[in-house]
Amino acid sequence: MDIAMEAGASAAATEEMTTTALETLSVYLSSSIELLRSVSGFKIAFLAHAVLSLPVIVCLRVFQRYYTDSGSVPTSNTSKNKKEEGKAVNILEGLNLLFHNSDAVLFFFLVFIVGTASGIIENFAYVRLREVGGTGKEMGACRLASSLAGAPMFWFSAPLTEMFGVDQVLVMSLVSYGVRFLNYALMTNPYHALPAEALRGITFAAFWSTGTVYAHKISPKGMSATMLMFMNAMYGGLGQSVGAIIGGKLQSMYGTVKTFLYSAAFDLVFICFVTIYLRFRKESNFRDPTPIGS
Repeated sequence: MDIAMEAGASAAATEEMTTTALETLSVYLSSSIELLRSVSGFKIAFLAHAVLSLPVIVCLRVFQRYYTDSGSVPTSNTSKNKKEEGKAVNILEGLNLLFHNSDAVLFFFLVFIVGTASGIIENFAYVRLREVGGTGKEMGACRLASSLAGAPMFWFSAPLTEMFGVDQVLVMSLVSYGVRFLNYALMTNPYHALPAEALRGITFAAFWSTGTVYAHKISPKGMSATMLMFMNAMYGGLGQSVGAIIGGKLQSMYGTVKTFLYSAAFDLVFICFVTIYLRFRKESNFRDPTPIGS
């Protein structure tokens, strides 16, 4: 009888807990559905980004496990030993070599200027788009045009670099920013920004892939990662930050249109100076890049 009573009490408690859990889950699902129904505007974009990030994370983990299991990726000890063996110079020595190489200094300075121009456009292009009546739909269309135009250029950047050289690709990137500045300053319709955004995709793909390969080729032994980090810092860290600050000051003082006009004028003057310098420079490391200090 005791066993039967205990079993009955346990069954009743289990049934009550199950009922409570199902009710709680039902309430949670109902509230989640209502919350999703209320999502609108830019919240949809952020939610879609979060959802799409999940399969990307899964794929990264799968690929990492696959390469580790197949032996393509060295173990931590092997990787550490290789780093120690290949480390010919430390960071300070590498930076000292960099700042004593005129081509490398010019390269990173051009990356900084491109980053500054990018900082101005990335922060105030959509402000200008809003001024001429643009909405989220036109902004999304502009970003789509940029992505579609840029994707193929990552494939064709290598022959483009071989044809013109790293320095000319960087100069062409600055020219494209000048054209985009003028496009944004003079446009009267939101869809007038589409050519500028398509140009952004093309030139950024060529600039970034070319710059990354060049920074890797000129890096001293054991400093490839440091050089790539330095390039990223000059473009995305220092360059875009300075561009945002300068653009903000100009926009608050003169308005968005004049901000882009003044930026285009500075860009044109800088391009002239760089072109003259490159024209009279006899020996250059841009055509056939070799490691600094070799």
